[in-house]
Amino acid sequence: MNKMLLSFLVLWLLSDAKAFETREGNILVLIDNIITYMPKQNSYGFVIPSSEEQNTFAQVTDAILEGQYNYADSLADTLGYRLYEWYDTGQNSDRYYVLMEPDADKLNGVKKGWGTFLFRPENSDNTIIEVPHPLHDYNTWRVGLSAYRYLKVRYYIMAGTHRYANGTDPRPADVAHNTQNMFHTVHQRISPFSQHALQVHGFSRDDYPDVVLSNGSANPSPILQVLADQIVSRGFTVGVYDGINYGAYGATTNTQGQWSRSMGYSFMHMEMERFIRESVTQYNKIITALDSTFYLSTDVKVQAAIEPADNFFLFQNFPNPFNPMTTINVFLPKSGFTKLAIYDQLGCKVKTVVNRRLPAGNQLFTWQGVNDHGNQVSSGIYFYVLEFENQKKVNKMSLIR
Repeated sequence: MNKMLLSFLVLWLLSDAKAFETREGNILVLIDNIITYMPKQNSYGFVIPSSEEQNTFAQVTDAILEGQYNYADSLADTLGYRLYEWYDTGQNSDRYYVLMEPDADKLNGVKKGWGTFLFRPENSDNTIIEVPHPLHDYNTWRVGLSAYRYLKVRYYIMAGTHRYANGTDPRPADVAHNTQNMFHTVHQRISPFSQHALQVHGFSRDDYPDVVLSNGSANPSPILQVLADQIVSRGFTVGVYDGINYGAYGATTNTQGQWSRSMGYSFMHMEMERFIRESVTQYNKIITALDSTFYLSTDVKVQAAIEPADNFFLFQNFPNPFNPMTTINVFLPKSGFTKLAIYDQLGCKVKTVVNRRLPAGNQLFTWQGVNDHGNQVSSGIYFYVLEFENQKKVNKMSLIR
């Protein structure tokens, strides 16, 4: 009898371990479909969660962060949500855990409108990309999702309705301006595990720059100026809210920003003009600026200062991600001593690519994923650093074996 009971328990545990569902597909298509079926303005399709429901959603988030995916799925199911292990066929079969309403991508499938949340379990930077107004701020969801995929950051959280789904007063569906929603709940739970939170917004105003950055206070953090410089170097005009300038988009009433500042966490609020959001070419420039900024703000030993963009150039490697070889393009305005080296995420040098005087012009170098001893290095994020005339530039690349 005991043996039979033991066998039953083993079988039950095995079946339970496989209970939560694995799916595959282009994550961009999934989110696009969810956007299509979100509750629209004045639809009154947003269900305001109770405090008990928010507490349970917080427990779901904690379970995901702890790798207890089956438990997270079981808890989510009590709220009408599900957790899926998702392989993104549109992005190198990258793996995410997707917390969503199970039929949110289908007609009449949105029952609550609490949002969609992506968690990347591996090979990622601890950054949050947030999209609080995916319907109201045109294409911000696509910009945010593209940044999430390209930068390989860990978290993507997106609201589940139009910000005015339940009307404009007191606009309970506007998740960036109140706390009674799952968007804010998840922001609170994942922020302690994140280096930065970036919230993506859209605006249209002729008397403002192309991009407005803020942290919601009159004292912008240094990283905002780093990001501003990176964006300017890519051909855009940028304003940073300082308590005086660009006050209309200073994000002073943003709930996530207020909470993050009170806790000492990094929060960035980015407003973009529509011509950026509707063009893949334009918003990809913003994403590469974010890539450099998120790296330069870390404590990696090879951290470099921002230098004028008209001096010399270190282009994004191609292909990226890569296996087994990638090409790095460098432009030098004149002849000079040049060093190009590759570092791992701990700041340890992996490979010296070149260390000598080079002529002016474009220079192409290849890296075959080996260290200075000729041994293959493992999959992961690497940084390539160009030093020229006492200046440095840094880019990030991904090796996938």
